[in-house]
Amino acid sequence: MTDGPTARLIAEAIDTSGKTQREIANEIGFERPNVVSMLKSGEMRMPVERIPAFSRATGIDPHLLTRAAMMEFCRRLGALWDVRHDPSLSRAQIYMKGLQPVVERFKRLCRSERRAYLEMLEQLMDIRDAALEAMFREAFGG
Repeated sequence: MTDGPTARLIAEAIDTSGKTQREIANEIGFERPNVVSMLKSGEMRMPVERIPAFSRATGIDPHLLTRAAMMEFCRRLGALWDVRHDPSLSRAQIYMKGLQPVVERFKRLCRSERRAYLEMLEQLMDIRDAALEAMFREAFGG
């Protein structure tokens, strides 16, 4: 059993839904209500393909539940989910133009790390931000 954030969200959604575990199990396509009990206690992870049905059955926000499950599984995936599903962010496109050796080096780096250009750019910016923050703390004693 676990007391992780996903299990707590699931338990709260079940408890506040006003439905029995059997009703929820039927609505999300599980034959046995003990599966809902296992989700609630954290003994079993929520199958991703069941999140929409579980959300409809219990009223929980599907994005909130997906984010919690992804953060618990892999923090970097959860952070990526946050960025990609933030309704206040608009989409943009990057056109890279530069010296061929530099562009080719960036492409090789992306291929070797198996990352999309935008994902690699985000990672490089995070590294740069952390380095600048460390330099600032060192210089100003923060």
